[in-house]
Amino acid sequence: MTTRFEQLLVQAQTGRGADWISQAEILEFNEFIEARGFGVARMEVKRAKGGTVRRSLFYGILPAPIGDDPEHWLNHFDPVRSAAYVREAVQYVRAGGALFDHKLWAEQPWPPRATCDVVRTCYTHIFPG
Repeated sequence: MTTRFEQLLVQAQTGRGADWISQAEILEFNEFIEARGFGVARMEVKRAKGGTVRRSLFYGILPAPIGDDPEHWLNHFDPVRSAAYVREAVQYVRAGGALFDHKLWAEQPWPPRATCDVVRTCYTHIFPG
């Protein structure tokens, strides 16, 4: 599985994203990329074979927040937060009884720790209050 995950991580850093990943292996791949300092920048879902629940925008991870959510951006710049965010999204899908395949894009934030503070500060100045 490691070789497959290494290949998927290389793909996930391109414009086309990684190949579709089954719901059964998305969480394991999520932990794999987190351990390498990567976070999920975007994740799409499509109904898997045998699935009956329709797709929803809320089942994926968008590059921009829906509404006013300053914390959303921090999920993209911290691999630990990103991994937790992906776990929450997958649990949400499962709780709804959905069966989906996942396609994701990954990036490695730089600098990893300072970026969250910079993003929070910039967001506060752009959107005060």
